[in-house]
Amino acid sequence: MDIKDVADAITLFQYSNTAKSSGRAKILIVRLKALYNTNAIHILGIGKPTLHGDWDGHHIRVNSAHLNSLQAGLRLAALSLVLVHEGIHAVVHMPDIYDELAARLLPIHYFRELTAPGVFNEASDPPRPGGRSEIVRVPAPSMPWAEKQSTALARDQLIDYLFSHGDYDEMLDPQWIVDNLGNWRGIGNRLPETKGKYIGVLAQSADNYFTRVILDIMESVKSRAEWDAMMDEAGSKRAIRVALDDLSTEARHGPRVITLERRWGIHLHDDPPPPPRR
Repeated sequence: MDIKDVADAITLFQYSNTAKSSGRAKILIVRLKALYNTNAIHILGIGKPTLHGDWDGHHIRVNSAHLNSLQAGLRLAALSLVLVHEGIHAVVHMPDIYDELAARLLPIHYFRELTAPGVFNEASDPPRPGGRSEIVRVPAPSMPWAEKQSTALARDQLIDYLFSHGDYDEMLDPQWIVDNLGNWRGIGNRLPETKGKYIGVLAQSADNYFTRVILDIMESVKSRAEWDAMMDEAGSKRAIRVALDDLSTEARHGPRVITLERRWGIHLHDDPPPPPRR
C-alpha cells in the first residue's frame, strides 16, 4: 500500500455512517486530511504485525508489516481503522488511560459497520480502469483483535481489554483506581486479572484511604477460580499483607479481613488468622 491508499482510507471513513453520526468524527476527518496534506502520515515497517501504528505527536505511522499480514481485500479497511485510532490520539488530549479508551471507541463502532453492512468505497466511484465500485466489508473472523475489542465494549469490559495488552497497566495509580471503581458496571464487572492489577497497585500505598479498597475488590470475588486468577496477577503477597496489617486492627475493617481469610484459606495480614468457628 502507498500514500494514495491513505487518501482512500480517509475517504472510506469520511463517508461511513459512523463518521456521519459522530461529532468527534468531523474534527478527526479535518485533522487526518491536514496530516495527509502535510505528508505527516506514513506507511513503513515499525515492528511486528501486532503493532498496528503509532502517533508521536506530529506524525501517524502505519505499520506495513501489519497491513501485509492481512489478505489484500482487508488492507484498505485495516488502514482506515488504524488511521481512525491514531487520528483520535491527534485530536483528543486526555490523561493517558482515558486517551487510550477514547481512541478505541470510534474505531470499534466503525469496525462494527465494516463487518455489517459494510461501507461504500467512494474512492472506487467512478471505478479505476479495469476496476469496479465496491462495498468494503470485513468478514468474520478476519480481524480477531477488533472483534475482541468489540465484544469487550459490549460487556463494558474495554478497560479490562486495555490492561491486558501492552503496558497500559503501568499507567495505573491508586487515585485513578478509586475514582473509577464504580465505572463500567463497577468492580463486580472487572475481570479477575484487572482486579489483581488494581490490588497490586493499591498495596504499594501507605494510605489506608487506598488500601481499604483492596477489601472491596476482594469481597467482589465469587469463585475460587476467580480468586486464584486475581491473586496470581496481584504481585507480592507480602506487600498485600503489609498493606492490610493496619486495616486488620480497625474495628470496621478487621472483621472483613478475617472473613476473607476464612473464606479463601489465606493469610491477609502478618498475624495468623483465628481458627474457623465450629
